Amino acid sequence: MKKKLEKPLKRENLKKLAQLKAVILGMEKDFGIAEMTEQERRILSAMSELGHSDDSLVSSKALRNSLYCADLSAPTYHRALKSLLDQHLIRPAEGRKTGLYRLCL
Repeated sequence: MKKKLEKPLKRENLKKLAQLKAVILGMEKDFGIAEMTEQERRILSAMSELGHSDDSLVSSKALRNSLYCADLSAPTYHRALKSLLDQHLIRPAEGRKTGLYRLCL
């Protein structure tokens, strides 16, 4: 059964949303992350928003609870996290294997 929309859709709003998505897709292509999975991009977005400096550590719990990752299933989240680790885009905190991560950009 389809969920009923709380607010009626307006063509004008859909057009604005489409324009915004086009800008985002273009930026992802320009930044070289368009080929990543949506889940990988969501984790990177959460990492960049939650990290307060270039060397900030972000907890896995904070990532999982973020706007970007809260609706990802645990297996999907962990597959994307492992992929980012394998690509050396993130790394665990020194002396740890899991739980705290930092961006490697």
